[in-house]
Amino acid sequence: MVRLAVILALVLLQAAFGIPGFMQDGPYWERALLYSFFHASWWHLAVNALAAWTIFRPGRRTPPAQLATAFIIAVLVYPLSVRPVIGFSNVLYACLGLRTPAITDRWWRRPEVITFLVVTVALVLVPRFSATTHIAAFVLGMGGAALKRKYNDLTSDFRRYL
Repeated sequence: MVRLAVILALVLLQAAFGIPGFMQDGPYWERALLYSFFHASWWHLAVNALAAWTIFRPGRRTPPAQLATAFIIAVLVYPLSVRPVIGFSNVLYACLGLRTPAITDRWWRRPEVITFLVVTVALVLVPRFSATTHIAAFVLGMGGAALKRKYNDLTSDFRRYL
């Protein structure tokens, strides 16, 4: 359900607005908040939709708080880019980072990990992409996952003594 909602929202925004002028000329805060929802082309949107389709697959619960945290991470990494950034992929990378505790000993078989590896290789090989923001979003997501794990450990210990 989440993956259909995310992809439908991205397609509708792209169809309604395309690449709005504020992405080049608007206030910095507006660009940082909205860049994730617009794409450079329909091909760009299709690649991000395919990645979202594999990351938000059925049977893999995506809490709204995780999606909101991934969006906040994407906003935080926006200043790291040397050129304007556009697209949903930073949110997807942050989601993957937030899910790292769920990666098992057979991590190479998971569709989201395969997608991550393929896209990361493409980011490094194609100079137009901002690999810095994508990798930073993943690393911040991993940090968020580690903090959540630590918080859960501390609170479970605390609850045990009550």
